[in-house]
Amino acid sequence: MDDAPDAHGAGGGYAAAMLAKAFLTLETHPDPAVRERAAVRVERWRQVLAHALDGSASYGSATPLPGIPDWVTLEVATGGFATGDLLASGPLTPYERELAATLSGITPGSERRDLNAWFLSEAGVAQLQDRLARGDYRIEVPEEAALAVVAWLLGQGLGDAARELVAVVAPFFDRLRFFPEPGSADDASAADIHVSTAGDVAARLSGLPAQPRIAAQRAAVQNLLPVYDRTVALFLETVEDDWPCRRYPQDWRQRAQALKNEINAAQDSGQMPIGTSRRHRHKRELFGLLAQCAQDAASLTGRQVGRIRRIVRDFVAAHGEPGSAEHEALRQRQREDVSAVGFHEIARLVAARLRNHPPTAGVRDLASVLAPMSANEAATRQMPPGVQVPAPIARRAQRCQSGTLADLVTRELITSSDFLATLTPQITSGLQSGGFDDAALRTLYSACYRAFRRRRSLLLVNLERQASFDRLPWIAALENLRHPARQDADAARAALTEIAELALASFPHAPVPNKLLQELHALAERAQWSLPLVDEVAADIFMGRFGRKFQEAAQCAAALLGDCLYTRYFDIDAREVLALPTPRKSRGEDAEADAFGRLCIARAGVQPGFGQVGANGMVIEQQQILTTQNLAVLVKGAGLDDRLRDQYGRMAMAGFEWICARHQMKIHDWHACVRMTRNTAYAWRQVLFFLSMLPQGAQAATIAAMDAHFRAQSRAFRDRFEPVIRGLHVAAGGQRLPQHDAGPQGARVFRGWFNTRHWLLDGMH
Repeated sequence: MDDAPDAHGAGGGYAAAMLAKAFLTLETHPDPAVRERAAVRVERWRQVLAHALDGSASYGSATPLPGIPDWVTLEVATGGFATGDLLASGPLTPYERELAATLSGITPGSERRDLNAWFLSEAGVAQLQDRLARGDYRIEVPEEAALAVVAWLLGQGLGDAARELVAVVAPFFDRLRFFPEPGSADDASAADIHVSTAGDVAARLSGLPAQPRIAAQRAAVQNLLPVYDRTVALFLETVEDDWPCRRYPQDWRQRAQALKNEINAAQDSGQMPIGTSRRHRHKRELFGLLAQCAQDAASLTGRQVGRIRRIVRDFVAAHGEPGSAEHEALRQRQREDVSAVGFHEIARLVAARLRNHPPTAGVRDLASVLAPMSANEAATRQMPPGVQVPAPIARRAQRCQSGTLADLVTRELITSSDFLATLTPQITSGLQSGGFDDAALRTLYSACYRAFRRRRSLLLVNLERQASFDRLPWIAALENLRHPARQDADAARAALTEIAELALASFPHAPVPNKLLQELHALAERAQWSLPLVDEVAADIFMGRFGRKFQEAAQCAAALLGDCLYTRYFDIDAREVLALPTPRKSRGEDAEADAFGRLCIARAGVQPGFGQVGANGMVIEQQQILTTQNLAVLVKGAGLDDRLRDQYGRMAMAGFEWICARHQMKIHDWHACVRMTRNTAYAWRQVLFFLSMLPQGAQAATIAAMDAHFRAQSRAFRDRFEPVIRGLHVAAGGQRLPQHDAGPQGARVFRGWFNTRHWLLDGMH
């Protein structure tokens, strides 16, 4: 069983487990930054556990905190648990303290209430209207847009609408911040797509430390090796008849004593990194023998003299005598190797260049940022001119390079569909503001939308829905003022297909994540496009029912696929799915009317229920199989087939290669193995879908390529995965597969969820 959040148990067990995990990290992790983050998590989980134990939070509800409406932005811990904190609440920000100090009539202890009220005064409204016109504000949480909307409404002569909005938010004036902080125009517009801002990247590059290994090499070459060379040279002066310590020149002991003192001082100051490593053991030994010899040469034992002889002879054989041409050439090469400008020094140069760009925006062209070091820069920094920016530093700088989403995927700055989902609001926010005539309002609306998309989802049960953007009172006050044009719907439709195509084509192994589905949902609504996109359902809170759109998605898939490799592999009767009766209620609240849910339960062969995570997962997986988890809806309903037709073969092959690689990773944790198996089962389902979209000839060619790749894998993996490949060939040959037992020639259906031990894990643990 997975450790997972539970709504009915108030989340107590899950919260306690997460608190213990955070405590362990806080107490044991060697990195102070990691411990600092763990301390924050400890406090969050303490709050969640307290709410769970005293029943003061209704986990599983869209409004888990009493008296707090769903439009308030909550702090949400992993798993969807509200901690009890409100993100627009908390201690006064530096800006609030500064503003309160400059205004009269602000009551100590009630600063936030009085500041919110001040922004409703003539001066406060004027300031907000001025900021709206210039765009120099920043919205971190949606609530910070509320009074800016009030100011805009008043500027349009819409006093009644403004007063109605104030009446809704005023009861929270003492707790929540309803006004934005000053910022730059780039904060509000954010038109460019970038992973990080120029300011963020510059800050990270400035703080990049010297690489310890390179710093140690430099210290060794510059400080340790010259002293070691002199020590060897001193002992060579004592050699007679191939044995050291046989004769001592007149001033030898004085020079040896001086060198010993120099060595001790360098070690005490940390300039000579000799440490305790095995690499420097001979140096430590010879330094110790030098100190003893300088103090009392007669105290050396025969064994110690033999060690001096061995160390010195090995040194000369490997490097030449100190002062010889051979030895000097070696040391010169070593000095040149470590004299190169350090990565951290070049990182600071790149950071300085980035500071010439707006700190809250991306950078379109990085040519000047990544150019070789100029003569002026070299003179200022006392470095050689023409030094190139090394690839690791350039890679860090490229995180702030602006471009299209496709550009960022190509540059490998976006490496997963989950990360893609975090960036899409930078595009969709502008589309969501379509239909408003006023440019300042469009900018405000977009900034609020991006802030809203940063909200974390709550744990919900009983088919409850997350609060939508238009539920925010200040957004609802604007919707009647929108004048949607045909081109706005067309733009939203174009963006939806572009983003969906990019997600599927770039990450063919991954289902579309819920965060990205939120953006696709919003775009579909703006495009007036009815698409039954289905979210991924969590097995730990599954209540045994599916909403109406799940059946609609399954029927879309059945109509698209008919009789094909996919439906034969999973033994789907498309006619049975298409004949399912329409649920009587739009969200499937009537369990008796949920024919689609009953079909999923029958196919899974188990009965779902609270606490039955494995059984719930098996039922949910059957839903995902029948609906194709949005693939059919996007390909058929959103018209992606034309755009992906030439890529299906490549996508199937890429998904299969990803599966093979994941199954051959060294994973020692049992739960990690289970997660890997489920993720690769999801990927396998997508591979089968893409294969099914190919014409017969192209399908056969792609399967042949998959066979060739499979034969090149390790024997252990081939032995485990062979039943899956046989199942593929059985379905491709026109036969249907038994879903729970082995089929012809041992063929098996690969699914990720089982309520017993998964047969694919037998060879792994």
